[in-house]
Amino acid sequence: MRENDKDKNGTAWAKTSSGMDCYFFPMPDYEEKMAAIVVKAGSNFLACNAKNQEKPLHFPEGTAHFIEHRLFRQKWGDAFSTFSKQGASANAFTDAEKTVYYFSCQENFFENLRLLLSFVQNPYFLEEETEQEKSIIQSEITMYDDNPDWRVYYQLLQAMYHHHPIRIPIAGDAKAMQKIDHRVLQQAYDFMYTPERFSLICAGNIRVPKIVEAAGMMKKKNPGEKPLFEREPESVKESYVEGKLGISRPIFQIGFKMTPVEREPIKQRILMSILLEVLAGESSAFYQEAYYKKYLDEPLGNAYFNGEGYAFCAFSGVGERGKEVSELLLKHLETLCQEGISEEDFRRICKKQIGRFIRRGQSVSGMVLGQIEWAMADCSAGQVFRYLKTVQKSEAEQLLCKAFAKDKLVLSVIR
Repeated sequence: MRENDKDKNGTAWAKTSSGMDCYFFPMPDYEEKMAAIVVKAGSNFLACNAKNQEKPLHFPEGTAHFIEHRLFRQKWGDAFSTFSKQGASANAFTDAEKTVYYFSCQENFFENLRLLLSFVQNPYFLEEETEQEKSIIQSEITMYDDNPDWRVYYQLLQAMYHHHPIRIPIAGDAKAMQKIDHRVLQQAYDFMYTPERFSLICAGNIRVPKIVEAAGMMKKKNPGEKPLFEREPESVKESYVEGKLGISRPIFQIGFKMTPVEREPIKQRILMSILLEVLAGESSAFYQEAYYKKYLDEPLGNAYFNGEGYAFCAFSGVGERGKEVSELLLKHLETLCQEGISEEDFRRICKKQIGRFIRRGQSVSGMVLGQIEWAMADCSAGQVFRYLKTVQKSEAEQLLCKAFAKDKLVLSVIR
């Protein structure tokens, strides 16, 4: 590890000879230890170029999620069971941009770390077990199809995007799943799981030099191909979409399709998190008016998402007045663009964001989960904190008037 690969607070990072990034958070006062491997390949990875082939290679929807399910199964047995026997709690998840494998423990950290580093490099996809897994994943798909929050979210994305795979549920559907077999899994694994797409994150009472040595076991592989995406129009596909699920009160999401960000995506996320709070937070003029008019009983939930080829924000609420809420939101957006953000509001929300960051640093899992997101943009915690400390009101105001457009608004409702 180079001398400059360390922040003043002791947080360190390195890159292995195989190309894997490593982030370390020594927290000697904690008993808990946690490690995660982030694979920068998620459900959006459905097509790529392949050497010696004239046409791009395509994978069925849900392939990355299926790999996550099967990778714990090794030639020698079940990695889940081994983690448990070694005193660790392990799990994994897939989203649009990444697949993450992680564990936490108090003892046997290095035994569990070596297990984590080993099984992500050694797939064992058998035909019979792959077929058996389909029933498990089908149950998961059915469960999410019956979830109103899940349904309203993917309705929003399917109305917002014409082609981009962000509109496709992470696990795919039953039809796509039938196209997946052990050969597809192996082929997709070979393209997705390459060391330059890996990030190792460790936090707790850890010994960094020993982890660096263990991380050296990551095998070298040829760099993988980048995913391919069909060109996405700037327009939304539909501005309103409604579905029925027989719930007692309707729920809705209001989304704005935005231009994808290629440079400094973490800085964009920080600016957007501030803007969403300014626009629709509990102390915002929008929420005060929406509450007074009885459109809302509580503030809208909000989130910003950006990845390769897509960016959007979404506001989530409950009640019959989704249309009125969206119109009121546009009204307050226009006012903010005309009048600007008050210095007092901006500074208060920035301090709130910094406070959240500091509180995250007081938890082993908080630091690991935060770095999982930051690693996707090749950022360390120290870089994120510097962004938080130096963000300017003028930058937020410029983004506000540029990113939110009336003709890019989509309203999704589930009744």
